[in-house]
Amino acid sequence: MNEQIMEILEGGMSVGAKELCQRTGLKPDQLEAALQALIAAGDAVLTKKGRYASAAKTGLVKCRVGFQRNGTPLAYPLTGGQSMQLETPGGARCMPDDVVLVRPMGVRCTLQTILKRGRTTLPAFVRIEQRAKKGAHRGEVRQSATAVPCDLRIPYDILLTGDTSFVKNDQIAQLQIEKYPEFGRPIYASVLRVLGSGSSMRALMKAVAEDHGFATETSAEVDAEAAAMPAEVGEGDLTGREDLRELLTFTIDGATAKDFDDAVSIERTESGWRLGVHIADVAHYVTPRTTIDADALLRGTSLYLPGLTVPMLPECLSNHLCSLMPDVDRLAMTLFMDIRDGAVTDHRLCESVIHSHARLTYQAVNRLWEGGETDISEDVQAALGDMRDLARTLRQRRHGRGAIDFEMDEPEFVLDEKGEPMDVLCEPRGEAELMIEDFMLTANETVAALARNTELPFIYRVHEPPDGDRLEMLEHFLSGLDLRTRLGTEPHPGKLQALLEETREHPARDIIRHHLLRALKRAQYSDKPLGHYAMAMQDYCHFTSPIRRYPDLMVHRMLKLLLRGELEKAEGMAKRMPELASACSQRENAATLAERQGDGIMLAAYMGRQIGRKFDGVISGVTGWGLYVTLPNQAEGLVHIAGLDDFYVYDAEGSRIVGEATGTVYRLGDRVRVRVESVVVQAGEINFELIGRAEGDVRREAP
Repeated sequence: MNEQIMEILEGGMSVGAKELCQRTGLKPDQLEAALQALIAAGDAVLTKKGRYASAAKTGLVKCRVGFQRNGTPLAYPLTGGQSMQLETPGGARCMPDDVVLVRPMGVRCTLQTILKRGRTTLPAFVRIEQRAKKGAHRGEVRQSATAVPCDLRIPYDILLTGDTSFVKNDQIAQLQIEKYPEFGRPIYASVLRVLGSGSSMRALMKAVAEDHGFATETSAEVDAEAAAMPAEVGEGDLTGREDLRELLTFTIDGATAKDFDDAVSIERTESGWRLGVHIADVAHYVTPRTTIDADALLRGTSLYLPGLTVPMLPECLSNHLCSLMPDVDRLAMTLFMDIRDGAVTDHRLCESVIHSHARLTYQAVNRLWEGGETDISEDVQAALGDMRDLARTLRQRRHGRGAIDFEMDEPEFVLDEKGEPMDVLCEPRGEAELMIEDFMLTANETVAALARNTELPFIYRVHEPPDGDRLEMLEHFLSGLDLRTRLGTEPHPGKLQALLEETREHPARDIIRHHLLRALKRAQYSDKPLGHYAMAMQDYCHFTSPIRRYPDLMVHRMLKLLLRGELEKAEGMAKRMPELASACSQRENAATLAERQGDGIMLAAYMGRQIGRKFDGVISGVTGWGLYVTLPNQAEGLVHIAGLDDFYVYDAEGSRIVGEATGTVYRLGDRVRVRVESVVVQAGEINFELIGRAEGDVRREAP
């Protein structure tokens, strides 16, 4: 019905209700209900003349609202494209993530209506004020409870309603929005629960999680279902499974990991190796139409913030029953791959039961291969040697196809017992980490090819080729670093990998990698096998982490139907796949933003302990208001242009600033020395004072 109405509206200009009734055959009350639903969704509008039209035909665009750091609202078109500065006439007030209908006017747009509020809750700092009542008896006070959003981009006051007796001043609380801000009115909200002290880093991390839609507490319904889960694998769980408990199998993860998704095994064959990748069988325990499944889909992914993990699944599953811990039986989905010269020549997928023989860490395996002391058993050491040889051939073949390897440095935080940062490390990945990555990439590719060849309804991991415009912008950026690179409009990914190899020792190495990432499209989930550009793969999916990613769980469910010959059930899921893929992509994006924000806050907190200290860094951004400088620990701070020793003119074309009197030039990629001046921890902001050029940096003067 709605589709029929929209087809009419999109086929011409505005249409009256009477004509719509005639052309659709709907009764007036049926038509009215349908039209109101379309208007509420932002697909149709009622014109001033009382006629109906397609919103798009009248020039209106659906957007999602975001905010700049200074509180300026921006509108991001849902279909993609450049953001616009959002003007809100009449005093209407938007919130981050609201879905709105706007009328574009170049780089600006005017709000027409708010279609859907993006947030129903938000974390905030509570402010309790007690004042003497006017004309009251001595000692009588009036209490006022307000709050300030943890998200500093939200420029609205909050007035707390309801019971606030259990909240203390300066605590962070999760609030339920009762009334949204309008026409000068503040946000009215009630307190759901207290997250912790406003000075606590753990509470700040909880606020980041909650702000991006990752609840730090589970519901009573989820807890009840989790409590009913079995404590261990039972005999009844083994029916129809391949018994692999005698096969030498082990896990390799980070030292602090608690959820072990994947275990590996290896056997020599006449022509090469048989690699076993054994993935936790989460789908056996988390089934559709359960509260745990619904909650997992809502989360979409586990969230990893410094000092805080917000798991997708209850911990009884993620850290125990589904986790492939050593010396216990665990259910798995096993993929055996026969590999010769780095290519998979055959494979076999089965439901299994395994018994991990060891829990290894990346650090221990790297130490073994570097000749250090080890307590790893001899049989596992032998298997690791074979695995290293196999991984090198897989990696060589993948790089030969042109796969892009960004090698981005990520900060790792050393925290004290209160969750405060004591140190920041940026350790490069060792061969053990690369080896497991090689195995998981190969398994994901093999499973995706199986799904495409069998036409199985599926969720693929896709990465489309970059746009020519973005590549042109990347070329322009590189020219500012004196790198004359011609990429063309449709470069093979190997050309971009060659660029990374050529700039491996460049002072702006990390900046180049970040800009290359921005030039590429974002990888996402899709129900169609569109390939993965950056990995130079025709087929790819996420199969290896169902404990922490919902797409992997869906992949397992589909594979089980394939193995059991129940494809008719799989066909019933086909209609849901586009919606599920979109939802999972959105939640992944939310997690990425939250993790970036969490790292920024923790870096600011750490650098707050370094006030007055000097560091060498690289200019990673040049703007009209100053220079952004990134330190080796990935902390990025601003050198404000007003604090420099000359009047500097911003040259956007050359990505530089030029001193008017001295001719001194600072530009992207220059190595400089800075002093830590101040920080704003909550905002993740760091401010530097420029001392001069770092030792060994060549001064670049204006021509």
